[in-house]
Amino acid sequence: MHRATKNSPAPAVLKAALIAAFLFSTIIQFSPNALAGIAFDQLKAAVPQVEVPLAPPPRNATEYHAAPGLNVYFVNVGQGDSEYIELPDGKNALIDGGPSSSASSGLAQFLKEKNITHIDDVVLTHPHADHFSGLLYVFSHGIKVDNFYDTRADNTGSTMDDKLRSEVSAQGVNTRYPVAGGTMDWGVPGVNIQVFNACSAPISSGDGAVLNNCSIVFKLSYDGASILFMGDAQSDVENAIMQKYGSELKADVLKVGHHGSHYSSTVPFLQDVSPQRAYIEVGQNNYGHPSQQAISNLQSVGAQVFRTDQDGTQEITDNGSGIQPVSYKALLPGLSSRPAVDNTPDAGSEGPNSD
Repeated sequence: MHRATKNSPAPAVLKAALIAAFLFSTIIQFSPNALAGIAFDQLKAAVPQVEVPLAPPPRNATEYHAAPGLNVYFVNVGQGDSEYIELPDGKNALIDGGPSSSASSGLAQFLKEKNITHIDDVVLTHPHADHFSGLLYVFSHGIKVDNFYDTRADNTGSTMDDKLRSEVSAQGVNTRYPVAGGTMDWGVPGVNIQVFNACSAPISSGDGAVLNNCSIVFKLSYDGASILFMGDAQSDVENAIMQKYGSELKADVLKVGHHGSHYSSTVPFLQDVSPQRAYIEVGQNNYGHPSQQAISNLQSVGAQVFRTDQDGTQEITDNGSGIQPVSYKALLPGLSSRPAVDNTPDAGSEGPNSD
């Protein structure tokens, strides 16, 4: 009988199948694509995990710089004064606040329209209600103020000026008292502010003329152009600063003193200032503001006259080519309205002690 050996058919077939499987897997494993994948994985593992920094941002890319230029607004606040100033480097200033501390007042609407939450410098020219009342709104509605410029004049006929000053002090605002012949430094290169009049020594009075003549009077100059702000200064102050400063009073734009009252805007003074444009901030009143005499005097020196009661809020700008008027368009109704006003000149109800 024949016996099976090691080379019998069954073991030989199994061996051949194993060899074929090994060769097939080797071919698949070491195909070009497979080799490339292995090489990539090995290379990735060998490279150190280094964080590559992003390219640095352009120099000053995160710093905000306002467009160059100066913008001044003569705000329509009714029978009172308020001017808002946008300075070339993004800073701002507010001069006076008008006659109302209401959230519906002309100043409040203006500040809301422009989304003002911070004012670098606030100036109260003198303590009469048609100038300080709106500032009570500013200091009681969360608007941050850095510097407050004030006179040392106390209005004994009112306690509201004391309330304003107490609020300024309580908020830790830096209070400064400009001096005639000095300057106000608003920290803006190229902007110069020369002070011509101020009551920097303590004085108490209920006399309207005395308080009017304590007005901080100053000229703001920028880029060869200038604006003279007269507050409510009357002819006594006009004569005094003419004698002391003469040609230094010359300005392209005049914020007319005392709402165009016949107690201000004398011809000799206006000849020294020689303004191209004059702005009277006025509203409905019983004082005869503005007087026809003041308007005639302004026109006699070649000034173009604008009134907030008739022309609404006014804007001027200087972007490097001198002061130019801008047609201000209020977003909120009422700021540029033209209320019916009795403009009968010097109706007789105005006296030297009026606000």
